[in-house]
Amino acid sequence: MEEPVCTMDVEEKPKFETDNAEQSRKSSRITWNNKFEFIFNVVGYNVGLGNVWRFTYLCFKNGGGAFLIPYLIVAVFCGVPMMFMEVAIGQMTKRGCIAGIDNMVPLMRGVGYSSILLTSYYLVYIALVVAWCIIYLFRSFTLGLLPWATCDNQWNTNACIPIIDEYGNKSHFLFSNSSNDVVDATNTSEPVLSTVEFFNNYILQRTDGITDMGSFSNWKIFGCFVAGWILIYICIVKGIRTTGKVAYLTVCLPYIGMFALLIRGITLDGASNGILYYVTPNITKLADPQVWLDAGSQVIYSLGLACGAVIGLGSYNKSNFDCYRSSYFFVLTCCGSSVFFGFVVFSFLGHMASEQGLDVQDVFEGGPGLVFQVLPAEFALLPGSQIWSTVFFIALLGLALDGSYEPLEGIITALADYYPSHFGHQGSHYWRIGLCLALLIVGLPQLFDGGIYIFEVINMYGGSGICILWVASIETMTISWIYGIDKFFDDVTSMIGYRPSILIRHCLKYVTPAICMMIFIAICSMYKPLEMGSYTYPWWADMIGWVISISVVASIPIIAIKALLEAEGTWKQKWNICITPRRETNLKMRNKFELDKFINEV
Repeated sequence: MEEPVCTMDVEEKPKFETDNAEQSRKSSRITWNNKFEFIFNVVGYNVGLGNVWRFTYLCFKNGGGAFLIPYLIVAVFCGVPMMFMEVAIGQMTKRGCIAGIDNMVPLMRGVGYSSILLTSYYLVYIALVVAWCIIYLFRSFTLGLLPWATCDNQWNTNACIPIIDEYGNKSHFLFSNSSNDVVDATNTSEPVLSTVEFFNNYILQRTDGITDMGSFSNWKIFGCFVAGWILIYICIVKGIRTTGKVAYLTVCLPYIGMFALLIRGITLDGASNGILYYVTPNITKLADPQVWLDAGSQVIYSLGLACGAVIGLGSYNKSNFDCYRSSYFFVLTCCGSSVFFGFVVFSFLGHMASEQGLDVQDVFEGGPGLVFQVLPAEFALLPGSQIWSTVFFIALLGLALDGSYEPLEGIITALADYYPSHFGHQGSHYWRIGLCLALLIVGLPQLFDGGIYIFEVINMYGGSGICILWVASIETMTISWIYGIDKFFDDVTSMIGYRPSILIRHCLKYVTPAICMMIFIAICSMYKPLEMGSYTYPWWADMIGWVISISVVASIPIIAIKALLEAEGTWKQKWNICITPRRETNLKMRNKFELDKFINEV
C-alpha cells in the first residue's frame, strides 16, 4: 500500500522539519584540515599578552613560587572543566556560542550574546595594543641608539633620565616606582625615565586626564591602528581556511623569540637574582584570600573562557575529536607558557636591578608598563640592543595578533550560525570587512591624546574582570544544572567513545561554578573607583564603565525573559519549552505530527 502523503503550504510547514535542515547543515559544515590546526588555534588564543605581563606581576606580588599553588589548583578544578565543556559544546552542536547554547537550553541563549559583547569590548582595546607593538617594532629597526634610550628627542622633557648618555655609555639613572607609573610620569617635577617619556609623550601624546581628551592628531598611532586591523582581517579573510594556516606562524614565532630571549637573559649578570625572586615561595601568602582571587581570575582570563571563541573553534572539529583529553593539554600549555615567560621576564629584570643597585620589586610595577617601558629600557642596556628589541616585539606582536583574530573568528562563527540568512557564506567577505571596520570605528576614541584613559575604562569594565566571571559561572550552571550534567556526559561519550572522569563531572556541577561565583562576588565587594597610578577617574567615567559591564551582565536575563514571552502555552509550559533542548522539542513535535497524520488517514 502506498504511503499517504500530507500536503501543506510552506507557511504551515511544521517546526520539527527544521531539524532535518539542521542535521543537513551539520553534515555539510567545513572542518579543520587536521587536528593540529585546531590545536594551534586554541593554543594561540589561550597564550597571549596576559601571560607575559599579568601573570608575571601577580606571581611575584602574591608570594613568588607560592602563587603557583593556588594558580594550578584553580587551573585543574576550574580551567580544565570549562575548557572541556566549551570545546564539547561547539563540537557537539556544530554551532557557535549563540546557536550552540540555544540548541541545548533556549532559555539561556543570552549567554552567547554576553560572550559576543565581552569579545567585542576586548577586541576594541587589544587592537590598540597591536598598534603599540607595530610602532615599537618599526622603531627598533635603526642603526643608531634605540629612540627611547636617550633624552635628546623632541618628545623629551627636562625631567627625562636617559638610559644611554650622550657618549653612548650606560647612564647612572634613578629608577623609582613613581617613574614606572604611567600617570606619575606626567609629573615633570620628578625624574622620569626616557622609556616612560617615549611611551607617554611619543606613542600616546598623553594628556592629564579623561576630562582633557586633547586632539586627534596622532597620525602614527592612527596608521598603525589601521594597519593592525588590516593584519587581523588578513588572518580571518577565508575563515578557518586562513586561520588554520596563520596559527602555525603566529603561535611558533613568539615561542622562538622568547626562547632566544631566555638564552640571552640567563647569561646576564644578576639574572639569577631575578629568577630566584620569581620562584622563591612565600608560603605565608597562601593565607591571604586576595592570592586565591588573583589566581582564579587569572586562570579564567588567560584561557579566554566564557568569550565564545573556544566554542566557535570547537564547532569546526570532527565529531570524534577527543575534546576531553585535549582540554588538559590546552590548560597545561597555557599555564606552562605563563611560567616560561616569567623566567624570561625576571632574568632581564634581575639584570636591570643589578645594573641600578635596586631590588627586583623596585624595577617592576606590572601592567602594560612592563613590556612598553621597563623591558625596552633593559634592551637598551644590552649590546646589539636593536636585535633583542626586534626579537621581543616580533614575539609580542605574534601574541597580540593571536589574541585578536581568534576572538574575531568566534564572533563571526556565532553570527553566521545563528543568523545564516544575514551572515552566511554568501557575501561573507563583505560583512567580515564590515565587522572589522565597525570595531575599528568604535576604537577610534582611544586614539585621541587622552585615549589611554578610555582604554583603561574598557579594559577594566568591558573585556575582563567581573564580566568574564559572571558569564563563566552562568554558562557552567546552564550546562550542569539546566541541560543536565549526565545528559551532557552522555552526549560527549557518544562522540569520543568513552566517559570522561567523574572528577570533571563534579567540578562542572559544583566546584567550577562555585569558584567563579565566589570570585565574582568577592571582586564586586572589593570594588573601588577606577584609578591609574595617582590619577582617580571622575564619577561619570566609572558610570560609563558600569554601563559597559551591565550590558554584558544584563544580556542573559533580558534574552531569557524574551524567550519566555515568545514561547506558547501557560507559564509552566513556556518554562518547559525554554529549558528543553531543541532536538527533543523537534522529536516530540515529529511524533505528534505523525500520530495526527495516522489518525487523519484512518
